[in-house]
Order: sequence, then structure tokens, then C-alpha cells
Amino acid sequence: MKKKKGTIIFIHGNSSSSEVFRPIIESKILTHTKIGLNLLGHGNHSSNSTNAEDFSIKAYSKDILNQIADIDDEILLVGNSLGGHLAIEIAPEVANLRGIVIFGTPPVKKPINFEEAFLPVPALQTFLTEHPSEGDIEMAVSAAVCNKETIPQLVADFKKANPLVRKAIGIDLMENKLSNQLEIFSTLDIPKYIIAGKKDPSVNPEYLQEVTNNCNGNCKLIKFENCGHYPSIEKPQEFNTILHKIAQEVFSEN
Repeated sequence: MKKKKGTIIFIHGNSSSSEVFRPIIESKILTHTKIGLNLLGHGNHSSNSTNAEDFSIKAYSKDILNQIADIDDEILLVGNSLGGHLAIEIAPEVANLRGIVIFGTPPVKKPINFEEAFLPVPALQTFLTEHPSEGDIEMAVSAAVCNKETIPQLVADFKKANPLVRKAIGIDLMENKLSNQLEIFSTLDIPKYIIAGKKDPSVNPEYLQEVTNNCNGNCKLIKFENCGHYPSIEKPQEFNTILHKIAQEVFSEN
């Protein structure tokens, strides 16, 4: 089947990998070019670096922009959790950006509005812990998802990630090194989509609705029933269907 115009860039989250997008990338429904990135220190993009700054928001943003700089095509960014935050951070600098999809990602203000954007779940602090126990990893992943069949993959990704990733992200959060993502996201003059697992334990659904309302009709909030923090692997068929519709909306047919 001939590929359609448009390239979809998938960006995973903290201590995850591009494996969370495998069901989507391998789908025959989407015939656009699909690229699943692995952030440094994750998946097959391993690193033995002992410098936490290599895994900072700034470093990751620069690395992603370098990886996609030579793409001569319309682009749709799709980001999960940290990947969604990174998608927002780089969006103003992406040439030919036609749309953005985020999930597990509340676009934060500056200073970061933790209490407004996120829900307090102690088990999920493991995702900011450099060397958690195996039991804590299992507990954190289990708390994050509804589809328990996804747990082994998510645990394997977590264990494979460089522990400094979690330290670096924690430092960036505590030192308020993220941009005003709400402002960036709200003012992007492209179609925007927020996919929300209705049982995502980490993101405040009321805040997502406020973000959507703040976009003056240029953002769609799409809710998945019985779904947690990782819709692309918890509900792959539903995710595929939605992303196919989004791709049709954002990519030109000319």
C-alpha cells in the first residue's frame, strides 16, 4: 500500500520506550510514515552516561529536534507523558508541524502548577526515584494502568532505562526548568488533541478540560473508558482508530 503524505513522530515517556507505540506503528490502518523515537537512556538508545544533564528536558528537546531536522514532510507529533511535555517544548521549532497529540500530559504553567495539573498518587513517585526496588516498580506500573496485560512490558522498559533519567527529570521539575507549556500549547496555531484515559491516576481531568477550553475551539479532548496512563498499549485498536482520524484531519491531501 502506498504511503500517504505526512510523518507521525512518536515520543514516549519517562522510563518507558517506543515499545508503547509498537501496536500503532505496526498497524496497517495508518499508511503514513511512522517513527518511534527512543530517548537517550531508554529502549535501544542506551547510555552509560553519569551526567544527569544528558537526560534533562533541555537535552532531550535538542536531541529530538536534531533527529527530525531532515524530515522533508508534514509532521504530527504524538507524545505520551514526558513525551507529551517534550512535544510541547519543541513544537514552536518544528518545521511543517501540522498537529500535536498528547496523552498522560497536562500542559503545565510556569512555575509548575503541580497541585492543579496532577493528582497525588504516592506509588507514582517511583517514576522519579533513581533506584527503586522491584516491588516499588511493579506497584507503580500497576497503579498507572487499567489493562494489566501491559504491566510486563512497562516493567521491562522501566528496568532498562538509565536510573539517572529519573533523577534528571526530578531535578528539572523541582528547579522549574520546563517552559510555560500551557501558553505554548494554547497558542499553537495547529490542530491540538488531548487523549485522556479516564482512569489515568496521575493527571487531573478537570485541568485537562480547562486546558481544552483555553484553546478557543482549537483543541479536542478525547476520553478513553477503562484506560490509564498508556492508551496506545492499553487500548491500541481505539487509539489506532482515533489517530487515523486525526491524521486525516491534519495532513493535506495535495
